Amino acid sequence: MINTKDKLTNMKKLFFLILGLGTIFSCEDPFELTPTDIISENVVFEDEGLVNAYLHDLYNRTQFHMTSGGTNINMGFINSWGGEHRNFAPWQAAFGEVTNTPYDENGARLLDYWPYDNIRDINVLIGNLGRSTTLDPEFVTQKSAEARFIRAWEYFEMVKRFGGVPIVTEALDIDASESELFVSRNSEKEVYDFIGSELDAIAAILSESAEETGVASKWAALALKSRAMLYAASVARFGTEQLNGLLGFPSGDAVGYYQQSMAASREIMDNGPFSLYQKNPDKVQNLIDLFLDETGNPEAIFVEKYEFEAGKSHAFDITGTPAGFGFAWNSNYPVYLETMEKFDFIDGASGKMDPAMYDGETPFDPARFFGERDPRFRAWIFYPESTFKGQPVYFHTSTQYTDPADGTRKTTSKQSGFIIPGSDGFPGACHPRHAYAGGNNPTGLLRRKHINPATPDATASSTDWIIIRLAEILLNYAEAAFYLGDPNGDMADVFNQVRDRAGMPSLSVEEITEDKIRQERQVELAFEEHVFWDLRRWRIAVEELDNKPRHKTTWIKDYDTGMYYLNMEHGDKGRVRLHPERNYYYALGLGRIADNPNLVENPGY
Repeated sequence: MINTKDKLTNMKKLFFLILGLGTIFSCEDPFELTPTDIISENVVFEDEGLVNAYLHDLYNRTQFHMTSGGTNINMGFINSWGGEHRNFAPWQAAFGEVTNTPYDENGARLLDYWPYDNIRDINVLIGNLGRSTTLDPEFVTQKSAEARFIRAWEYFEMVKRFGGVPIVTEALDIDASESELFVSRNSEKEVYDFIGSELDAIAAILSESAEETGVASKWAALALKSRAMLYAASVARFGTEQLNGLLGFPSGDAVGYYQQSMAASREIMDNGPFSLYQKNPDKVQNLIDLFLDETGNPEAIFVEKYEFEAGKSHAFDITGTPAGFGFAWNSNYPVYLETMEKFDFIDGASGKMDPAMYDGETPFDPARFFGERDPRFRAWIFYPESTFKGQPVYFHTSTQYTDPADGTRKTTSKQSGFIIPGSDGFPGACHPRHAYAGGNNPTGLLRRKHINPATPDATASSTDWIIIRLAEILLNYAEAAFYLGDPNGDMADVFNQVRDRAGMPSLSVEEITEDKIRQERQVELAFEEHVFWDLRRWRIAVEELDNKPRHKTTWIKDYDTGMYYLNMEHGDKGRVRLHPERNYYYALGLGRIADNPNLVENPGY
């Protein structure tokens, strides 16, 4: 097994060598000093170690998820846009970006991604490797394929935001003519076809090993194709052509893209060294461990590696941990009521409740309301009386009890020292929790997925981040098969593998509707930056997000019965998300249009 920690450390040192940290000169005459802290291109691209360091930097600069290459304040941003949970506090930028902030002709702001600087560096690497006369040809082929994988990823991130963008596969010379430098946009179809053909080509080259999941492999290439072609099929099926084909596809193209997605998924399912994570017989703990286990995780196909001691870490644990468990800056991913209701009960009953029951008077039995809900809810969301680090987590804001002195019903005050008369003390379950200043989360639920209880301090989280896993591939296959009419007759079997692992009842072919396909993705892939993009590719983001409020829960605990009463309130302090029709394609922005007169702006801006 490869030692990731040592590899990251060595790569970091090697890259610092390239950057030349520290200046050493070859002689004393200041006018004849030759800097030896700068390594020329000719040297870099003729040395395997330096090529690896260069490539490692490209991985590090690529936004594989919103935590990558950005500030901690942006973590969870995409999920917040999708209406799954809030993101930090109302006075912080990430919250404001999501609510009451239309994306206009100024561009896509926090959602923006225009990595042509990275793409140029990738093209420089590929070009120089192709001209190498000293490097081993097999090494050149492998590293070029890895670079092409990163480039395909970059184009996928752009095409799902902007539609067609310029395809540039060679490093442009700064002295080239304007006609060469001012490139025009390729069509959305051309970009998706480019991504698909690139991934086909490199899948035949890249390693089939599943050990080193932090770099591109055959399986990572096929997995990205499974995802990207499903997106393309959705745009063809649900979208419309605009700007003379610059945006959108003919609807008839959907079939071909669904077939490509299915084929890539099937190759992984049949021949890949992967299986759904099932190391722990306890369903809930197994699903918690899925995102924390870095020792031979059989489900992980492509992973972003983190190692604090090698200089790469994140602060997701401190920002997401519930109040009272060691970190002052916490509880920053409060989950909405609507997200909880996506998780059905293990007996098949719908998780969506009658809103009239959220009246502060209807009692809810936690053993049923939480304990019999989909194990994925219990694994991936903190809820009242869930357990973390061996201790219960409480979110109720007050406690009702019967005063033994006179038999009257009373409610606890907010005073921390208050003791219920006749009790032995102030039980933790009766301690009211309040807003941020007091340590509460503002929606009554918190995201748990990805939170590692073993993280020792604020910014030292080394927990790897799974970017693509087998469960997504199974759901990609099932969705594509559904829209193709289940051509192989195995849609239900593949779909139910995911539900069975979670401990949920199987569904028949007849029960697997479009709504069920979508709900299963929103449950299984919750908080993994899928819901927002799925709503967009299905072209239902306007219906689901635009001016649609999300709600919070206020819990009241009954000390006598152990029941909870629940109030439903607006979850974003009166603010709402805005996703007008034009935002299915974001604006390139005034600056880019001004810089390159050949770029055509998207409609509506």
